Amino acid sequence: MRVVDAGSFSGAAKRWGLSKAVVSKYVAELEEHLGVALLRRSTRSLSQTEAGRTYYLRCRDLLDELNLLEADLRDDTHALRGRLRVSAPPGVVAVHLDALTTSFVDKHPKVVIDLDLTYRMVDLVESGVDVAIRLTNKLDSSLIARHLATAPIVAVASPAYLDQHGVPDSPTALRAHECLVDTNFRKQERWRFNVNGRATTVHVAGSFRANSPIAVRDLALAGRGIALIPRLLISAELYDGRLREVLPGAVDLAWSVYAVYPSRQHLAARVRLYIDHLVEVFAAS
Repeated sequence: MRVVDAGSFSGAAKRWGLSKAVVSKYVAELEEHLGVALLRRSTRSLSQTEAGRTYYLRCRDLLDELNLLEADLRDDTHALRGRLRVSAPPGVVAVHLDALTTSFVDKHPKVVIDLDLTYRMVDLVESGVDVAIRLTNKLDSSLIARHLATAPIVAVASPAYLDQHGVPDSPTALRAHECLVDTNFRKQERWRFNVNGRATTVHVAGSFRANSPIAVRDLALAGRGIALIPRLLISAELYDGRLREVLPGAVDLAWSVYAVYPSRQHLAARVRLYIDHLVEVFAAS
């Protein structure tokens, strides 16, 4: 295409910044690969064969399409538009739905947020996820993470439950209580405490287990037992008294909220700004 557009090997070589011999070699290798002559050469002129004319026109269409595709990809990467696929735990979404969705889209209305609610640690690349919100104390080292907020774990119960069953005065007293188990915890029924520098692990039991801190919270609100829940998921309930903290400051477990993504390279503008947005809103909450 460069040779045809320039009208000569020397003209193409000059535009390309190569020697005439190298350009001639490239065309000869292409003709050998295709098994057809593309150009008619003479000492004074250069013309296309029929096969060369067909090949040139098809290549021009293909390269035009490729250039359009690359331009679209560059625009999509640098422009604030397109789909943003976000994976997040339902519990975090229930409390921070506005921060994760509407407050960002209000600023950037050409972005479409595709929210996947799950407690699973999904494979971001395999699932096509741009950003995942993780509430955890352990991160996959292969991922890039931005810290959003600390999430200390607290033991809580409803006032009705505590009025009926009493307030435990030590971690070991929990053995006599109904304890609501969130199966997202690695050591589900072995609750860790630290009182005055002394670490204690208590094996608890109860009638209810769930893989959702929101379900565990609702059971606690219904007076069905004592639960371990990240404080950020129940700040409203603690503030208005619907839940009361049990053994304040004694739970020896803290999680954090992170925004994780697969790579820093070629990060789309909408992804970068979304992560910056999350850092800002979580810092203010």
